[in-house]
Amino acid sequence: MWTTSINKLSGYAIMVSIAITIIQIELSYSEPITLAQRIRNMVRSRSLESSTGLISTQTDLDPIAIKGYKFFNSRTGENVLIKGIDYYPRPNAGDLDVNSVDYFTEEHRHIWERDIPQFQALGVNAIRLYSVDPDQDHAAFMCALSKAGIYVLVELASGACPKCAILSSEAPHCYPRQLKTRGEAVIYEFSKYSNTLAFSAGNEVNHYTMNHPPQWNAPCLKKFVRDMRAYVSKCDHIRHVPVGLIMADSDRDENTLYYNCQSGDDDLDHAEWYGINTYVYCNGTADSFDEAVGFNKLIQSFETYNYSIPVMLTEYGCLSKSFPTIDGYQGQRNFNQAKWLGKKSVQDEFAGGFAFEYSIEKSNARTPFPFKEFGEQNYGVGYLSPDQCDDVSIMCEYNRTPTFDALKKAYSLAHADNITMDEFEPDKSRSGRTTCPAHFPKLNSFHWIADWQRSLSCPDRTQDTWTCPADGVPNSVTTESQINGWTLLFTLFGFIGIIYAIMKFFTNMQEIHTHSSLSPNIWNVEKNASCNVTEESNGLIVNSNQFGSGYLSVTSRSSSE
Repeated sequence: MWTTSINKLSGYAIMVSIAITIIQIELSYSEPITLAQRIRNMVRSRSLESSTGLISTQTDLDPIAIKGYKFFNSRTGENVLIKGIDYYPRPNAGDLDVNSVDYFTEEHRHIWERDIPQFQALGVNAIRLYSVDPDQDHAAFMCALSKAGIYVLVELASGACPKCAILSSEAPHCYPRQLKTRGEAVIYEFSKYSNTLAFSAGNEVNHYTMNHPPQWNAPCLKKFVRDMRAYVSKCDHIRHVPVGLIMADSDRDENTLYYNCQSGDDDLDHAEWYGINTYVYCNGTADSFDEAVGFNKLIQSFETYNYSIPVMLTEYGCLSKSFPTIDGYQGQRNFNQAKWLGKKSVQDEFAGGFAFEYSIEKSNARTPFPFKEFGEQNYGVGYLSPDQCDDVSIMCEYNRTPTFDALKKAYSLAHADNITMDEFEPDKSRSGRTTCPAHFPKLNSFHWIADWQRSLSCPDRTQDTWTCPADGVPNSVTTESQINGWTLLFTLFGFIGIIYAIMKFFTNMQEIHTHSSLSPNIWNVEKNASCNVTEESNGLIVNSNQFGSGYLSVTSRSSSE
């Protein structure tokens, strides 16, 4: 009888150990994602630690720090002027010819490895991403960019699922609880990379108000910014990457003032940087700074705000037929405003910008390939060929247009102010928060469903010491990180089962040796155990229905001065 008891106790012990293992995995994550994903994320952190060796290398860019309304190199203290490009390498055809695709993973290495040398040739030090999948690994991509000296502005929201961005509903219903989880997951994934410049909580939300004024859904975006800042501030092992947002250039005064204002004692409810998508330099015959009326009015507007946080032109580069025809390409922008970013009077208001955009999106273009005719959506400084390339069976090649060379030259003439972080003292009139517009409701006047959504658990201390490998690009880091979670789970159970079988074998041998005279019926002990695990979708990438460029649509950017 005592042998039967041993067997039962051994079985119970194994079952308890399995249960404890699952509970530990569950408790290490408070977010509502699947058990398979949780196991995969645990393995990913260990595989990255193994692949990088956690050694200090010079392939990691120095993180960017904010002092007042300027960016600085956190190690050297040098002032950093952002000279960037908006990056969404959408092919001309095929399954990848849609919005909200994460092209920045190991699966699409051939795409970004093709484009990084073009970034270097263009002379940019930053790129902007419109949509990422936080459940994918981006180490190879980010390390390759770090090696190339390029920072990354990462979007927290996405159009890849219905509730992964601020909605067009009235506050507070425009802030879905799923967005809170998604935003924290993106921060969890990207904050460990030293070249993550900043996080954007939303893109042009003020264009999605169903013809209502901006205060219709603005509180939702501000609340989302506040929640993301709160998540970063509570985690000891998350690098503080600034959280801001991006507005379309409409209702300029109200929006700009609102997102830098503070109502009450909550010092987290304002943005840490502000982005504006603005297309105001549209006169191709205006070569001098003084002639660029729209651009000067933009600067004058921000001079009146006394803004205390950095401002970036997150999209710029108006299209107009007034720009010249060069080498058969009509309307080739001169990008003088990129050159003017280096002027001290401009840098007093703007910490840099991102030209729109890297490649012409054929699906949005209104002229035939190869896009030599002027088109109101032909924003790229290059295009992909051949005509039907899909970057799966037909690889795309990047072709520069004359605008590429114009932007390259302009950026080469723009230099950051020669001032260090220690030397810089923000103007006293720009040291506080702006005044909140009276007709924008306060955040505490709403009941937020996102407040009932549990936050993700904080990363462990390996996040503090994560570095890129010595050669700058991890080799197939995602091979381990993309192992199916269920395979790992069953492997874990199988390993425990082997240990149990070995224990039982030696127990049986001992019993046979000691009690060989007992009836064989004593060994006839049935064991019946079952484990039913259910899981729900984490609500991130759930379908292929997309909407908008990056994740919101690109509207016509033509305007007159």
